[in-house]
Amino acid sequence: MRRYFTLLIFLLGAVCANAQSLYTKTFGNPADRPIIFLHGGPGGSMIDFEVITAEKLAEQGFFVIAYDRRGEGRSEDDSAQFTYQQTLDDLDGIYDRYNLKSATLLGHSFGGIVGTLFAEK
Repeated sequence: MRRYFTLLIFLLGAVCANAQSLYTKTFGNPADRPIIFLHGGPGGSMIDFEVITAEKLAEQGFFVIAYDRRGEGRSEDDSAQFTYQQTLDDLDGIYDRYNLKSATLLGHSFGGIVGTLFAEK
């Protein structure tokens, strides 16, 4: 029994070590209308938006969600594929994580392309 428990702990640790979590930060009340910020890039981050704009939008009654795309900014991931499909899947994950049915996508530069492709999908 102890051997199985040790194996289970090892496997769980291996899965968690390979799991990727996106750097995400929210502002405002989750009950308010959601806005998801999509930063520019590739290779960019949402830090400028986080520092300058996000709180101001939250003060105006929005629930603001900002994140760094996989492999960019503070969402480090050596195995990131940098494909549109992976990016759209991650955005789907944001919707799931915050139980969103719809949200306003606010895209800057390359983030506008991501938002357009997501809306089309």
